[in-house]
Amino acid sequence: MRRRAWAWLLAVFASGAVAQAPAGRHEQRCEGIAADVETSHPETVAAACDGARDALGFLRALPRPEGETLRIELVAAMPPGLRPDAVGCYALRSRRLMVLEQPLFLQRGRWFGVPVSPRLWRAVVAHEVAHALVGCHLQGRPLPSAAHEYVAYVTMFATLDPATRDAALAAMPGRGFDHPAEINDVTYAFDPMRFGVEAYRHWLRQPERERFLREVLVGAIVPDLGQ
Repeated sequence: MRRRAWAWLLAVFASGAVAQAPAGRHEQRCEGIAADVETSHPETVAAACDGARDALGFLRALPRPEGETLRIELVAAMPPGLRPDAVGCYALRSRRLMVLEQPLFLQRGRWFGVPVSPRLWRAVVAHEVAHALVGCHLQGRPLPSAAHEYVAYVTMFATLDPATRDAALAAMPGRGFDHPAEINDVTYAFDPMRFGVEAYRHWLRQPERERFLREVLVGAIVPDLGQ
């Protein structure tokens, strides 16, 4: 499902990211980082920028093209073709990064088994920015969707405030993946949220956590089931 969704996104957004905010939309540069936020709710820009900083700080070792600016689009709805519970997406080829507007996210009730909150929404932004950073790092090299998601979910949970993270993990109990072979596109597609919490728990058990993420990114961990 994730592959089909990405294929649709890549086809639609192949022409590249929008250069300027449409009429009625607000665009603002994040202070201190190369990221712009476009939204209909200017009061949420600071929180979106905080989410971007979280991901940039956690994945600071990943190189990015010099002078490139992340563009975070806060939108009223996700593109068709994604899962009904999707609250963000990133298109690799066009580098278009979209997150559901915060007021709409806060109508969702619960996410990852806990009540929605601005802190959880900030984590959504961090998750999608992590996808963008991984995409820049790959520079066109293919990588299974589960590898992208492993890094993005680890980033999200590692940067989430401890109280919210602990509540989410308690709401979805588990022990983490027992073997790297379980980190694959099938387990992700079957239950993305379960994949996310199990990925984070698995990563916590790694003796060299940063090195393990690097191995995921070079394609040494997650199998490509499409081959």
